[in-house]
Order: sequence, then structure tokens, then C-alpha cells
Amino acid sequence: MLFFDRFRQSRPPLIRQAFDDVCLMLNVSHRMYVEATAALLENEILQIDLEAEDEIVNRKEREIRRAIYEHLSRRPQEELELSLTLLCIIQDAERIGDMAKSFAETSELAHKTRISPQVLPLRTFRDRIGEMFSWTRESFARKDELEARRAMEAHTGVKRGLSVYVSDLADRRDLDPNEAVVLTLAARLLSRTSSHLSNIASSVALPFDHLRCSPTWT
Repeated sequence: MLFFDRFRQSRPPLIRQAFDDVCLMLNVSHRMYVEATAALLENEILQIDLEAEDEIVNRKEREIRRAIYEHLSRRPQEELELSLTLLCIIQDAERIGDMAKSFAETSELAHKTRISPQVLPLRTFRDRIGEMFSWTRESFARKDELEARRAMEAHTGVKRGLSVYVSDLADRRDLDPNEAVVLTLAARLLSRTSSHLSNIASSVALPFDHLRCSPTWT
């Protein structure tokens, strides 16, 4: 039996609902990420309403906070650490939705289509982060520490690679200012998305006092 199934059967109803809602936030945020990065890096037309999708994520964040507050008000000694962990990671799940909107906004800043060779590395990083979504969801749903550490290690590589990429951009003389700004913003947004996923995965692999509850740019 999967951890997710055992979790649903044994946890208090409000905690079960909060857990389900975190999974929903991740699914919606992933959908937003796929569409928004396609617009920015593949010059695709957005197929979804990002504002409407983000409102789902934001609403679920509020509902999770209310559910956990209500649970702790009634049964403060039960599932305390799990409740606090959920409160930490919903910040990251919510921020991923914000990042998706920022990808779309960045695409609107561009003066030309994104077809230069400098875009290709970003597409590779984008795909790698797409894999991280799956690993993070699996680790969270199954309490799979190996998958969690896989996502965290992938973030380390993505962060390092994107840092080198931005440094290389700063030294280029063949980019116009608009392209340089768009590519740099894209790289930073990818790094932040990767960071938020790694933070969520860390809730499976690390003890509570090691969790990062205030995500940073990296």
C-alpha cells in the first residue's frame, strides 16, 4: 500500500484534506509552468488562463491554512510537526504559480521571437525542472526519500548550471539589451522554480528544523 493511501486512512480529516490540496496545488502549478515556459521559450500561444489557474492555487493555499488552523485549534497535540511542515511547503507550491505568471510576463517583454542559440540551454533546464515536478510529487505522495533526494540533487545541478549561464550572458557582446534582459529573467525564474520544488521535496528527506520555510531567489 502506498504511503499516500496509508496517510489518507490514518490521518485526521482536516489534515487529509490539506494533504490532498497540496497535491492539487502542485498539479495546477505544473500545468501553469508547462504552458508559460512554452510561451517564453518556444514562442507558443498560451492555451490556458494563468490568472484563473493561479487563483485556484491561491485559494487552496488559504483553505489549507484554515484547515490546519482549525485542526490545531481542536487537537493541538496531534500531527503538530506535519501541520507545520504543510504550512511551510504551501508557500513554495503557491510561489511556483507566481513564477509561471512571471514567465508569461517576461515573454511579453521580448521584442522578437526566442530562436537564438542562447535559448537552447534554457529549454534544457526547463525540461529538467519538468522532471523535478514528477519526482517532487512522487516523493510527497509516497513519502519516498530517494525520489525527494533525486529532486534536491537535480536542483543543485540546475542552480549551478543557470548561474554559469547568467555569468556567460553578462560577458557576451552580441546580444541586444532586450534579449539579454529576457534571457536573464528566464534563467532566474527557472532557478526559483527549481528551488521551490527542491524545498517541497526536502520536507520528505529532511527533519523539520532543516526545512527552508522562506524561499529565496536561488
